[in-house]
Amino acid sequence: MNTEIELKEQDLELVVSEKTLGHLVTNAKEIRDMVKSSLPKYDISNYNDDNIAQAKKDKATLNKAAKALNSKRIEIEKEFMKPFGEFKEIVAETVGLIGECSSKIDAMVKQNEQRYKDGKLKDIRTYFDGTNTNGIDFGKVFKTEWLNKSASMKSVCAEIDGIQSRAGAEIETLKGFGEDFNVLLTYYMGTLDITSTLQYANRLKEQRERAKHAEEERRKAEEERIKARKEASDEHAKAEIRNNDRAHLIPATESGMESSGQEIHNEERLYTRAFKVTATKEQIIALGDYMNENGIDFEKIEL
Repeated sequence: MNTEIELKEQDLELVVSEKTLGHLVTNAKEIRDMVKSSLPKYDISNYNDDNIAQAKKDKATLNKAAKALNSKRIEIEKEFMKPFGEFKEIVAETVGLIGECSSKIDAMVKQNEQRYKDGKLKDIRTYFDGTNTNGIDFGKVFKTEWLNKSASMKSVCAEIDGIQSRAGAEIETLKGFGEDFNVLLTYYMGTLDITSTLQYANRLKEQRERAKHAEEERRKAEEERIKARKEASDEHAKAEIRNNDRAHLIPATESGMESSGQEIHNEERLYTRAFKVTATKEQIIALGDYMNENGIDFEKIEL
């Protein structure tokens, strides 16, 4: 025999079969009116240093009366509210029993919903992995609303197809950036935002151009430094040669050679320099002719 009773909302409607509103007959109003009429007697203006003892006595009397009156009020209130207290306690206990049972059912329902979501998530992930030719991170595109019962697997799969298609097209766009493709692909996979990825690509291009320009400037500066050092070195070498030439020049008068009757114009001092020439026969003859034409005295030295 099934003794379980199914609860219905109308069965839990609280019905008051008999209700008698509380009615108290007391002398509370008379006491209040009497106190009001007596208070002027206890006005502070009636006391001074001469009757301070009476003031203390009156204060004690008033405090004692107020305490006794309030204690009686509490006693009557408890007695008067006792029926309602019992009623309140019974209803609170009943609500607690219902709540405890409802909480257990709620836990079971949530477990059931979680099992449903776990199963659906597994199906979604299986479909996603099977179509994920672009290597997209599932966590980047997953939406919790896909797990709702209102979201059919057909609509979820269609959305995944759209994501994969869009990602494939955007990755193809990135391939047009050549050497930056791998870097841009990594950036794109972290955001799946083609706009920010293209902005990043532009920044890379600008950085590379600045680096190239800086390298060209550095190379030019280095070439200029090398050229300047070479020119300085050449000038130094020429100066050394000139200094050496001057050091080896011997005045003709000191060498004991005669001027051979040649005139010395403008009283220029003559020098003698011995050197060895290696050249063709024609060049040797031409050199001799040149020196003769320019009045340069020379003689053959036996080697």
